[in-house]
Amino acid sequence: MKKLIGLIALFMFAAVMSYAAETVSATGTAKAKIIQAATLTHATGAALDFGVLVADSDGGSVVVPAVASPTPTDTGIKRASGNVTSDHFTLANLDTATSYAVSLPDSIVIKNANEDEMTVSSFTVSETPVTGVTSKDLYVGGTLTIGANQASGSYQGDYTVTVTY
Repeated sequence: MKKLIGLIALFMFAAVMSYAAETVSATGTAKAKIIQAATLTHATGAALDFGVLVADSDGGSVVVPAVASPTPTDTGIKRASGNVTSDHFTLANLDTATSYAVSLPDSIVIKNANEDEMTVSSFTVSETPVTGVTSKDLYVGGTLTIGANQASGSYQGDYTVTVTY
């Protein structure tokens, strides 16, 4: 009897093992597309330049739009002279099927030689996202806030343009 039970157990084990050996398979696909790294270049001599302004007891603001030849909007401030320009960058080596997003800081502080400060905010860029071209000129504008009785001097500060794709 023990031999019979052993034989039955052996046949059941063999039957289970034969089913356990069944497999199925399918084929998948791995893909990749390589694009060249984009380049972002600051135009030589370019700057977001708000021009020459006259300080007074009220202060004010100047908005420079993000276009090639901007016309500033002055609020509560007098313009003395000076060339007003938006900043200029070139985004190149682009893949036409890829979308490139351009981001700018919320605000920066610019300072004169005495460390007096003003704020540039509300940065804008001429185009984002950039899609379907191999290169694109980008212009950056913003808003300068001038304080009441702002100290005289030439103010300057740096900011970063970031491109994500």
